[in-house]
Amino acid sequence: MNVEDGRSPNRLVTGSIQPILVPMALGSVHAGVDLGAAALERELRRRWQAKGLCETLDRLQPPDHVSVTSLDGPDKETAPGSAMYLQEIASSAARQVDLTRQTIESGRLALTLGGDHAVAIGSVAGASMAARRLAVIWIDAHADLNWPEVSPSGHIHGMPLGASLGRGPGALTGIGREAVKVRNADTYLFGVRDLDPSERDWISEAEIHCTTMATIDERGLGTAACRMIDIIRRSGTDAVHLSFDVDVLDPAVLPGTGTPVRGGLSFREAARLLRLLRDSDLPIRSLDWVELNPILDPSGASLGVAAELLAIALGEETI
Repeated sequence: MNVEDGRSPNRLVTGSIQPILVPMALGSVHAGVDLGAAALERELRRRWQAKGLCETLDRLQPPDHVSVTSLDGPDKETAPGSAMYLQEIASSAARQVDLTRQTIESGRLALTLGGDHAVAIGSVAGASMAARRLAVIWIDAHADLNWPEVSPSGHIHGMPLGASLGRGPGALTGIGREAVKVRNADTYLFGVRDLDPSERDWISEAEIHCTTMATIDERGLGTAACRMIDIIRRSGTDAVHLSFDVDVLDPAVLPGTGTPVRGGLSFREAARLLRLLRDSDLPIRSLDWVELNPILDPSGASLGVAAELLAIALGEETI
């Protein structure tokens, strides 16, 4: 195992956790997803307090907050071929970058709680500034590799990975440092099952690693995940950013998200994947947890599922 001072470089299970709350709804243009950040942070604390996990709870620091312009317009409005709320999202990401970088450089896990997946523009940029060569694991039903000219909706939550790889408006690709934040070859999609034509073309033409749900069904979750972990381990990257979109789960498991796609991970599969990642020796230093929309599931069940899986990712043991 690769170790630093006798400890695993994987911060999911060691050291302080710094929640960074980014209540973003502008990227999805869907009201309610902005409530997910605070709800997740509260539920995670409540869960660990109720279980008496004092040592685990002590890792969780008071949250930092990134100010975000509130959604003010028609819910689910679309503008194909554009980038809706571009300047507002870019301004929020710019505020997020330094906070993420400083958190990582201080030795803490940077835990970005969204909000929609547009928050990853800032978190990936910040993670890249704290690394020599960053790998990104993108666990999601979607690839989020669009850019304005090909976007069928104009929603920026479908563009954050594309912007991180250097494709899109300069207001997004230039956030942090004027450079590509992560290389195609260091990008790992996992669980995808809903790709737009331009995304399919990019994946097939580039060196992007793509593990679809069909591949997971054929190989088995454990085999597919361990293969990805092994490739990253041997790749030469010195840091890993993990971005988890709750819509990777099947809607029967978690209905409280804005862009559900049938055929996703079961709870058991997601929990196993997260245990494999947290127990690996990958240098995971930052984590996104995004796209929970509490108002789409007033029962609170989706919040409970999202918080339980996040707790597992952060080291909570299940019996």
